[in-house]
Amino acid sequence: MIRSVSCVLMLLLAGCVTTGSTDLSRAEADPWEKSNRRIFAFNKRLDRWVVKPVASGYRAVVPKPARTAVANAYGNYGEPANFANSLLQGKIAQAFRTLDRFILNTTLGVAGVADVATDLGRPREPEDFGQTLARWGVKSGPYLVLPLFGPSTLRDGLMTPVDFFVDPADFTRNAWLSPGWDVRIGMSAGRIVNFRNTLIETGADKLLADSLDDYALARSAYLQRRRLQLLDGNLPAEADPFADPAEEPPKP
Repeated sequence: MIRSVSCVLMLLLAGCVTTGSTDLSRAEADPWEKSNRRIFAFNKRLDRWVVKPVASGYRAVVPKPARTAVANAYGNYGEPANFANSLLQGKIAQAFRTLDRFILNTTLGVAGVADVATDLGRPREPEDFGQTLARWGVKSGPYLVLPLFGPSTLRDGLMTPVDFFVDPADFTRNAWLSPGWDVRIGMSAGRIVNFRNTLIETGADKLLADSLDDYALARSAYLQRRRLQLLDGNLPAEADPFADPAEEPPKP
């Protein structure tokens, strides 16, 4: 175990994890579409009868400023995981920007209720274990729809339980406060409700409802967003439909 950790640290120090794998062509081909559509249909039923009614009740009871504060607090709670994944990917400068953001929001923002860091020029830079594996060169694999969690890829889907259960903030909370399982389950349920509320507020529901094929739309939207995350927001000019041809680098 110690030897494995030492090897990872050596890779980081040597900068050997900076090549990465941002190719999503295998996922775009969607070879598991038939089974994915079945899980997608199951998720829609689960959302219609359970998740969305709970989120709608939450929206009816909690005013928008309070919902924003809750979303900010959950975002701040996830910063230690962003920090850890930035380090694992060798993004040292980004890791310390994330740490700076976490300190600002935890102190000036009162445990993250207010997102003062963004106003001070420290926007959130989310990272997860799927992005870390991609940075280490692991291919995305086929597109995969997970029960409850929704769109993913094989690589990211395998890392979803790690993102959810191997959380530095959770470990620190459990070590200091020793909360009961009711508190832990409640916080996890709160994450889901908060995420569902975000989808409603961003108009994702209406977009899917107006689509002739909501499965294809959800897949396309996820893969486009994922590619942007893997490239740290720096989309190549040849992949950007809005890029100015005059600004593209000359071909050899």
